[in-house]
Amino acid sequence: MPQLKQVFTVNHPPALVWSQFQDLPNIVQCIPGAALTEQASPTQAKGRMTVKLGPVKADFGGEVEIEADESAHTGKIIGSGIDKSHNSRAKGNVVYRLEEAKGGAATVVNVDVDYTLSGSLAQFARGGIVDAVAEQICKEFALNLEQQLNASPSPSTASSDTASDKVADAAPAAAHVANKPNELNALKLIMAIIRSKLKGLFGRKSA
Repeated sequence: MPQLKQVFTVNHPPALVWSQFQDLPNIVQCIPGAALTEQASPTQAKGRMTVKLGPVKADFGGEVEIEADESAHTGKIIGSGIDKSHNSRAKGNVVYRLEEAKGGAATVVNVDVDYTLSGSLAQFARGGIVDAVAEQICKEFALNLEQQLNASPSPSTASSDTASDKVADAAPAAAHVANKPNELNALKLIMAIIRSKLKGLFGRKSA
């Protein structure tokens, strides 16, 4: 089973980042191309993931199961989805771990993904395309998450607010992320991979 590893840093303390990770509707808004369609419980949900690869548009609809260990600041997401237009299936296990950084003022997020991709879209699992797409998703996710947290009330302010006030204050951040195009266009990533491979090929020939 192919594996992906991503690491990024969020400039907020682990407790705050962990709390945001448990808010599924908000955290899904941070993922480019993702949409939450149904949440049956805190541990079960349905959604979609849309990625545009040049002329090919992959649109997976599926389900996820969520596990969380607050004491260790670790979580696991087990998901599967189907792209009916390309008769393709995807399955994956995502394990994330939050670690304190900069004396508690920042959080390092470690993400490990095991996945399988079958059907006509399985060709994209070769040549580093999936790795490049995953890297871009993580970069945009980290940026969107940072924006959400920056727009949220500080702990001192939040302690004096009511629950409705918190939702109202956080709404601009959520709306900002939700208004972004709900698909990830990976064409530029593919072209970058091709250019890199060509440079490597010609570099070896010249040597």
